[in-house]
Amino acid sequence: MEHLPYEILEEVVKNLPAFDLINFCKSSDTFHYLLQDKNVVINFDLGGCFDIHKENLYKIVCEEVSFEYIKYLNVNKLYWLTLEEMRDLVQLLPCLEELRALDTILGMRNEDIVLYKKLKRLSVSVEADQFSSTREAYRENLAHLRSLCIKFVSKYRADFRRIYYMFFNELRKLDELWIYDADDIESQTLLRYDYIVCNLRALKKLVIKSKLNLTLLDYKPFGLLKVFERRRCNVTTICYVKFDAPQLITLRRPSLSEVFESRTEKSWHVIQSFLTEIPCNFQTSLEINKIKSIKNLEFRELSFYHTRTCNSRFINSVIDILLSKRSRSLKKLCLTFCILQGNIEIRLINRLILRKFKILEENIEKTEKQHVFRHIINNCRYLTDLEIVKCLNSDPIDLDEVSTKMPCYSSAVISAYDLISNLKNLRKLNLEIPQYLNGGFLKDVFLKCPDLETLQIMSEGTNEDLNSVLYSHLNYAQNLREFRYENIHIDLDRLFSAFTKVIDSKLQRIVIKCTYEHSNQLWPIEKLLKRNKNIVLLVILVSKYNRHQINKLQELLNEFSDHPAKIYIARTSMTSEEEIAIPEAHKDILHFISDVSILHFSEF
Repeated sequence: MEHLPYEILEEVVKNLPAFDLINFCKSSDTFHYLLQDKNVVINFDLGGCFDIHKENLYKIVCEEVSFEYIKYLNVNKLYWLTLEEMRDLVQLLPCLEELRALDTILGMRNEDIVLYKKLKRLSVSVEADQFSSTREAYRENLAHLRSLCIKFVSKYRADFRRIYYMFFNELRKLDELWIYDADDIESQTLLRYDYIVCNLRALKKLVIKSKLNLTLLDYKPFGLLKVFERRRCNVTTICYVKFDAPQLITLRRPSLSEVFESRTEKSWHVIQSFLTEIPCNFQTSLEINKIKSIKNLEFRELSFYHTRTCNSRFINSVIDILLSKRSRSLKKLCLTFCILQGNIEIRLINRLILRKFKILEENIEKTEKQHVFRHIINNCRYLTDLEIVKCLNSDPIDLDEVSTKMPCYSSAVISAYDLISNLKNLRKLNLEIPQYLNGGFLKDVFLKCPDLETLQIMSEGTNEDLNSVLYSHLNYAQNLREFRYENIHIDLDRLFSAFTKVIDSKLQRIVIKCTYEHSNQLWPIEKLLKRNKNIVLLVILVSKYNRHQINKLQELLNEFSDHPAKIYIARTSMTSEEEIAIPEAHKDILHFISDVSILHFSEF
């Protein structure tokens, strides 16, 4: 690297996350000058970097980086930094224009807003009672603000009239607003989105996310058209974008306004006729609304995790989309069990016909779609995120009646799981594993997918074969950073012993949830925490543990919780009140939830 021309080296390192850049420059005195380069440090991205807890962030920025050049600072999810540290860091940067500080201690206190005086773009998490400044203070310190992302983590006893009239009324030039109502405790306190929209007439983009039940929000009279909606695990996300008046006319067909031109477009229309949500991500959804077509689109994310999907017409349309050239650049995909057995329509029809004519069932002809998942992964070979979840419609089908609802056959699901390891670029894998599946495919996944960083597995019922595979082969997952496992029975001794076999472990977050476990030996957990200082989250939930067992385990975890960044918890279950005490930065892994085609507020 020392021999590379300066211009090339600059291009290589300027897109690195800030922590990687710091470590790279520390590797040799030869590279230290890069931290003084304006083009390299202008964007200083530390968002979600849990490793930075081992460093003194303020000292590094102050002494080693040319901080006067930093215009963009991302400290999202650095929840352990104190209020004084955060304020000192922001105040240190004279040219700062964009600050992303979601899930940190910064908010909208009087002392905070004076730090935002030069900002054009801001994202913060707030408690509603922080809005105590005067209207003049907001007007003076937020005058340059054009984009705002605000996350309400608590609305307790807030006077929202003050927020509406004193705060939002002074942001008349705001053209982009993201609001996340993350507080579902005080359900009687509802945010008045209609008031905000009515007063902020310059808005070109509005994103609303809420844990409360949102009624129909129609803002067409204000020139805002809904282009994206997603409802997952009691969280609703809706995005509105300003369009010209002619574009506010609802399309006759959700996907196209003209004659269908291809089989792919027909399949897209079928999918939309079944779903209330568009299956692609926000950016693609926005493009579809602009051009009124999918003809020249390339999908990046597709999620078919919906109700009413166990249907032959829907399944065949999904397969058509996934086997089309539109999906060749697909990065993230969520499938249900029913889609994995793509030959189900013909199999069912043949079975009905053969019964009618009393022909033996063994003579059913196999179809080309029998191994449809093999064709899907061959076409979508660049997948980095894959989710496979059970179907939401699991009612058995009556074969004596013609029906469109399809059952999910276990044999096809098993053969599909065996093919996952062919996806060499996998970084994140979320799987619901049926009880009849032994998990043997995971060894190949660990060996053939070296970039795998996140693994989340949920298995209903007792699956000891799956446990054995994990105990024996988890050490092959050398780059694993996040692990979540849910099963009825888990041997914690053997599981944590498997973790300790990884010499250079990169694990940062672990969540284990089970009903019971037999051994109750603490030394494997102790050994793991001694060897791995990177773990910032460890949650162990064993519902059949008694109070003595939980207290004993928690005492051990407390011994290693030597930094505010480290959250180590042992419980029988996690109540809503206990979840509140866990930083928002970790709540994404506490539950097994879909993450494909979701609009994340960290993308603001």
